[in-house]
Amino acid sequence: MEKIRELVALLQAGIEEYDDQLKLLQKERLKFLRLSITDEFGVEEGDSSKDSWILHLAQLEKSLGLRLDALRRAIKDSAASIDF
Repeated sequence: MEKIRELVALLQAGIEEYDDQLKLLQKERLKFLRLSITDEFGVEEGDSSKDSWILHLAQLEKSLGLRLDALRRAIKDSAASIDF
């Protein structure tokens, strides 16, 4: 039963971290959209600022995917270690 509790705790922590990261990604996407719509990337920065934002969003998306994969792997490993 203790291993099941550990698995539940792992799930809760992993889901909370994933949700936090997803919220951050959504906020950053909204910022990017606002900048795109209002054309406020800056005249001086131009495309480099926009490219930096696109890179930033891509990194957040990749990080989110890696977190999800790690969570899946940890769950599988934990579940496999539970003896029934």
